[in-house]
Amino acid sequence: MRIAVLGAGAIGCFYGGLLAHAGEDVVFIARGRQLAALRAEGLEVLRDEERFTVRPVQATDDPATAGPAELVLLTTKAYHLESVLPALRALVGPGTLVLPLLNGVDAAERVAQALPGAQVLAGLTYVPANRPRPGVVHQPGPQRRFIFGEVRGPVTERCQRVLAVLRGAGIRAETSDVMARELWSKLMLVAANGGVCAVTGSPIGPVMTDPDTRALYVACCREVGAVAAACGVALEPDAVAHTLAHVEVTPGEMRPSMLQDLEAGHPLELEAMHGTVVRLGREHGVPVPITTFIYAALKLRAGGRPA
Repeated sequence: MRIAVLGAGAIGCFYGGLLAHAGEDVVFIARGRQLAALRAEGLEVLRDEERFTVRPVQATDDPATAGPAELVLLTTKAYHLESVLPALRALVGPGTLVLPLLNGVDAAERVAQALPGAQVLAGLTYVPANRPRPGVVHQPGPQRRFIFGEVRGPVTERCQRVLAVLRGAGIRAETSDVMARELWSKLMLVAANGGVCAVTGSPIGPVMTDPDTRALYVACCREVGAVAAACGVALEPDAVAHTLAHVEVTPGEMRPSMLQDLEAGHPLELEAMHGTVVRLGREHGVPVPITTFIYAALKLRAGGRPA
């Protein structure tokens, strides 16, 4: 399958690397030092149990030379979505499937609105990954879930076709008939993880062992669940407990990407997560005081530090 990875960061390079290693026809849309490294040295994928290098790598900064693709994995940061739409348009042909893996709950709808007639799926991933240096991606610990499906409605034949390709590359992928619920469930986790750790400047372990910050975390989860319900998305009754159970087995030194980005002076995905909860809470009359506090506390730093 001809696959374009738009957003050659940690997540895009991890999944794109697995797909290319499995023999799929993968092209990475990259720029700067990342593009130079991919062209010169290939892509090195490091995991706890294996390492491999994809060489040569198809990589370009001109999406017009790479498209159209059969599948586009959109793996940019959420705040880059609007700016990459021109590149996305160049990759999309009549039969192209677009699969965003962005944080937040509305990426698929935004892509569909910007590209009328495009075949857009909804997706998310829980996999931890980082990029130690250009051309290298590290995925520590077990590979976690990659979930996708139609934006609304049951799993279709085109989803099954993509699923076969992903699983053939060793990706722990699964389909879902209820992607809205899956997206809001992930938002509950990442909004609480990222928000509470960022405002406290602490990794997840101390946050969960201190009773006050743990209460802040639980309150954030509950607010996300309440807003989801007001939007017509019923999460599982034990969604908060399930989120806490997930965090309890997370290494205590884990620093969510929002905390890492804040400390590095990078932009934050604040609008896609906490900003969305605050906005929808106001629209539906759902009080979200904890999420509003997190949003206000981080808002002036969400653009990152000037270089």
